[in-house]
Order: sequence, then structure tokens, then C-alpha cells
Amino acid sequence: MKQTLSVVTIFFVLLVTNCSSGDVATTSPEKLIKAFSSTVTSEDLAKAETFFTGDCWNARINPGERFVKQALKKKFELKATDSKTRGKKAVVIADILREGKVVDQVYFYAIEENSLWKIDGMDENRNHGEHYLNDRLPARFDLSGYPPSQQLQDLGTRLIGIARPLKEETKDDPEKPKTLLEGVLIGDPGSIYSGLRLLLEASKLNLRVVSTHMVDSIQRGAIVIKDPTGREKVFIYVAKEASGWKLINCTVGWLSEESILR
Repeated sequence: MKQTLSVVTIFFVLLVTNCSSGDVATTSPEKLIKAFSSTVTSEDLAKAETFFTGDCWNARINPGERFVKQALKKKFELKATDSKTRGKKAVVIADILREGKVVDQVYFYAIEENSLWKIDGMDENRNHGEHYLNDRLPARFDLSGYPPSQQLQDLGTRLIGIARPLKEETKDDPEKPKTLLEGVLIGDPGSIYSGLRLLLEASKLNLRVVSTHMVDSIQRGAIVIKDPTGREKVFIYVAKEASGWKLINCTVGWLSEESILR
């Protein structure tokens, strides 16, 4: 009898420990987000931490603690609108509501641990989920941690080399982009020219490739180009296809996971 009571007691303690406010165990991704939302609404920071994996709570990219503190400060609620589960992974889409109005949307990347679900990452990128569910990308996608690529280095160098003539010689010759871009990037020359406008604007500076980041699992990469001062000027994102490299995006500011997943 003592052994039976002991097992029951242990089960009860575990159940209480892993339940949300409202005593709902996080036995599904949907229940996880519902319980988490209730805890955020009740402004219980300590309780909110229990819904995250330890790595996610203090992560460098999109940490759970920062998200919760922002939620408490702005007093918003979460409402799950859709979810998809594959094995022990799930993506839950939730609306962010303030005063009853939807103001944004967030994607939660959940993982099952010991029959309970926890949040292992989150962002606002609608293209991340399928990669996560198919084990191509982790829940917390940090592009800066991916290795360099000689192919991207060579591509970046070539793009810098043609940027100035591409800008200067296309004014009077609409066919010039096609000639200059041949063998460098695939796709419509006009679209590529427009997409590279930030590189073209900086083309009179002494630019150089300072780093590259290749994500082999999704066959996409990033090229970081700077001027002599070391200040970031241009970030180029490309996808590797059978016939060559295709331009995804060209931005300034910082290395962006959002941009490479467009």
C-alpha cells in the first residue's frame, strides 16, 4: 500500500509541476500555448519559464524570457489559430491580441519531452515551420553560426566586380544586365538588377566580402559585404539551384534569418 501511495504522490507532484494556471497539463501543442497564454495574462514570469526549454528561455536569438517580458509590458494575449505536428515536433501559429484586437502573429516551435510539450523557439517567419518539422532547421535558427563557403566567397567577389559596370553601363543599354549577369546569377536580369540595388548604390566604395554563411540543409546562403571601415554595407541572400545561384534578397542592417527564408 505504501508503494502505491508513493507512486500516486509522485505522479500528482509531477502533474502539478507541469500544469499551467488552470490545471491543464501541456499534453498537446495546443494545450501548451493555451496554458502559456493564461500564465502570461496572470503576469507570472516564474511560471511562464516552465513552458520553455532551458535553452530557449535564455537563447541568444529570440529568447523566451524577453518575449514574456515584452508580453507583460505590452499586456497582450495569445490565441492559437493553427498547428501542425510531426512526431515529437510541432508548430503552433498564434495571434497576438491587445485589447481584443489582433496586432501580430507568432510561430511557436514546440517539442515533446516526457509526454509534455515545451516551447523551443519562436519567430514571425511563416517559412521556418516546414523546415523545422522536416529537421532541416532547428527551432532557434541562428544564421551567424553556419559555416563559410568558398562558392559564396567567389560569388560575392564576382558580384562586387560587376556592380559598378552593371550600374553605369545599363543606363543606355537595357540588354547590358543580361550580358554582365550571365553565369553569375540565374533568373530575369531586370529583376536581379532591381534586387541588387543596395549593392549597386555602394558599388563605388572599395567593397569586399568579409564573411559567408552556407545553410546546406536548405541550400541557401548569405554573403556579407563591407567597406574599408568595417561597417556593414550589404547582405546578399542566395539559393543554390541545379542551374546556378538565384538571388533571394539584398539588404542592409544586419544578418537576417527572415531574409534568407523569404
